[in-house]
Amino acid sequence: MLAREIMTSPAITVTPETHIPEVARRMREHQISGMPVVDGDNHLLGIVTDYDLILRNAPVREPRYFAFLSGVIPLSLDEHRHYKEQLRHTLAITAGDLIEPGVATITPDTPMEEVMETMLDTKITMLPVIEDEQVIGVVTRTDLVRLIEQLESALDGGTGGAG
Repeated sequence: MLAREIMTSPAITVTPETHIPEVARRMREHQISGMPVVDGDNHLLGIVTDYDLILRNAPVREPRYFAFLSGVIPLSLDEHRHYKEQLRHTLAITAGDLIEPGVATITPDTPMEEVMETMLDTKITMLPVIEDEQVIGVVTRTDLVRLIEQLESALDGGTGGAG
């Protein structure tokens, strides 16, 4: 089985200029947890997810510092990185402000085993499907659960497990 057989197409997308309230409205309206951010030629720039929106609105936690001479040193580099990421999200105005480069992608011909293996990474909730350098769809965790449901139902003969 290939990605094209379960992908949601066309993908619901936004541009980097789309303002955050519009991003949130589209996610709610379409009941999705993320969207590809594309340029005018439908080339992928990144993705924006519900996590990005939640992080943008969460209270900012300042890291703990150690004062040394006339400077300060963060006690935890992880805390400091999270603080910088949260500040970037908090100050975001558009979808373009939220995205980061380096999004995992697949093609329509990616085997399902590879799709599932990629989705084992808990940070990946959606895989944009790219063909001819354009976003033609997405595969989400919901798409995979739908496939698993169909496979499980076929295995137990459609008896709903009561057998």
